[in-house]
Amino acid sequence: MKLLTLLVVIILNILLVKSQYVNFQPFLNSKCSGNSQGIGYSIQLGTCTTYDRNNTYMFKSSSNQVKWVQYSELNVVEPVCSGSATNTQTVKVGSCVKNTNIAFDESSLPTVQYYYKVSVSNQPLVNSNSYIKSFMYNVGSCNENEVTNLQYFSNSTKAIEKSTSKPSSYYCSGSNEPYTYYCSIWGCGPTYTSANCQQINSTSPTLINQNNNNYYSVFCN
Repeated sequence: MKLLTLLVVIILNILLVKSQYVNFQPFLNSKCSGNSQGIGYSIQLGTCTTYDRNNTYMFKSSSNQVKWVQYSELNVVEPVCSGSATNTQTVKVGSCVKNTNIAFDESSLPTVQYYYKVSVSNQPLVNSNSYIKSFMYNVGSCNENEVTNLQYFSNSTKAIEKSTSKPSSYYCSGSNEPYTYYCSIWGCGPTYTSANCQQINSTSPTLINQNNNNYYSVFCN
């Protein structure tokens, strides 16, 4: 009877935990202590994914370690994690690591030195009061429980935009609306960027697949 109960518990755990995520929580010190602030990432394990269309990643976790493999190809339409890797890295879960090779989205680079606390969880880990870009792929309908990867910016975080080589600031308004503030040749100003289950297509900054079952959302928490 005890064996049967144990088997039921194991099966339920497998059914309930469909996927896991590796989290990179940003800090400004090498001990990853105090308030977390900056550009963070949460990425589904075992899924080939991309943020910037020029780099794809595959993350796996075992023996209290996280390993990822990076592949580079310009203007990818559908991410492929095979062939010759351009970078591999392994870190311990719970460690605090410098952000060398951890700018997963090269289209929005950090303006300061970050350190990342690495963790694995059953749900994406995101700082509160953050500007969030969330991606879902290959789903029948938009479902936040099927997040593939997300990137978040603590309120007022700056990043260098590859397209302009100038910094943008990411904000959540008083009414919790996401917006960016950046300068271009036409001047400086805010752009409200809220998106709710928008389909990913050929004009999107991140392309995960070519079919129409892929979505992204931009919001504040």
